[in-house]
Amino acid sequence: MKKSFIVMGLMLAASALTNCSKDDTAATDASDLRQGFTLRAEYTPIASDTRTTLDPATGKVAWDAEDELLVFCRETGTEPASWEQYKFTTTEEAAAQGIFTCPDIAIDPAKSYDWYIMSPYSSYVKNPLGESNSGTFQIGNQTQDNAAPTAHLTNADLMTGVITGVAGDRQPVVTLAHRATLMKFTIVNKETEAITPATVEFEAPSNVLVGGRFAVDFATGVLTADTKWTSTKLTIENAPAIEPNGTYDIYMMMPPFTLASGDEFVITVTTDKGRSEQNRTMTREVKFEAGKMNSATIDFTKDVVKPIEVTLIDKIADLTAGTYFMAGRTSETSYFLWTGAIASQKDCETVPYTYNTANHTIESSDKANEIELVATGKPNTYYIKSGAQYLYSKSTDNRQLGLTDTPTEWVFSDKAGNNGLSALSNKVYLMTATNASSAMIRSYGKETQYTTGIFFFKKN
Repeated sequence: MKKSFIVMGLMLAASALTNCSKDDTAATDASDLRQGFTLRAEYTPIASDTRTTLDPATGKVAWDAEDELLVFCRETGTEPASWEQYKFTTTEEAAAQGIFTCPDIAIDPAKSYDWYIMSPYSSYVKNPLGESNSGTFQIGNQTQDNAAPTAHLTNADLMTGVITGVAGDRQPVVTLAHRATLMKFTIVNKETEAITPATVEFEAPSNVLVGGRFAVDFATGVLTADTKWTSTKLTIENAPAIEPNGTYDIYMMMPPFTLASGDEFVITVTTDKGRSEQNRTMTREVKFEAGKMNSATIDFTKDVVKPIEVTLIDKIADLTAGTYFMAGRTSETSYFLWTGAIASQKDCETVPYTYNTANHTIESSDKANEIELVATGKPNTYYIKSGAQYLYSKSTDNRQLGLTDTPTEWVFSDKAGNNGLSALSNKVYLMTATNASSAMIRSYGKETQYTTGIFFFKKN
């Protein structure tokens, strides 16, 4: 996604833009209105700024053609009954000046306006107030393509700014401030053979958010979490092979957070040759602040994978409250275990495991996390708890899973044909999407959408 400014008679100095609802302007004659508007947007630099095009060596960035801004505006001194979204875009020629344009907005030159601006554009954000009805913006769980290793940052490099009291015959100039923090990890290959990295996951303490979906107050930059993630993962596409003692840089955008002295966190790197899980403890407090970049080195040494002895639970008669791995299944020996996180498509994120039917063990080069089935006091009814949150369906529609602070009941039963267990909540069922390429555990309104249910493994 690229950064751009709207050309609507607006000059944004890259700090704020507001959507100006047509219902909020009260010109007496339509001919008095300025149809279409421009603005100029600037932004405060980040340690290595992530604006649309980023040179990691110098930190220099630039707006690109077709970058988009989300803009709200209101007549100064008014409270609109509803906010109207405007999309401002830029061109190759205008990008160098930070000029963005929107042809769909009408401005009365005789009035003054407050402008609220966000980059990147997102239709999910409904107003600039950062309240429960404001809509949300996702930070975390991204994909880095080695062909353009910093291009993904602009999708999560949230910037907002506000400028108030701008005369309708003036062009707003808004300065946008970064609301996320940037993390750079350098992977160093300590193995004797080349490795090709696939994913890097950062897992924080249970009380620290490093990803999720957030409502944002455009003026203050305060982020209010709607969906909370204590871990975030970067998937690497087209990654090069890292030769022994060679290095590779990866970049993650995260919401601002603090790790206190003594806090423990986990960094996990998966590659074509295996995985490396590293547990680290903070020796001092470190603040990962908005608009700043921190960096760290990860020495990759392949873990020795040890099989986990388990008991397979595939019938309701054997299911009780307790700690388990929750899984989907594609064959008798192939299972996909839930990591405890929600994928961007609102499914349960899963990783492949092999089940040894003779030794009753599971093993994988990836990592799944155990979840807890919490008794509700009702027969065959449990809360599904991952970390400090609970699995739920956000609606009765298909594939709307999420995590919430509120316990949500799931009613379990045997899936037809001895194909595992069925779990029902809010009129949707958990099941294995057997033809999926990822995120195997999904929710559907029809129990017969797929014939395979879900399964549980309990450590022996």
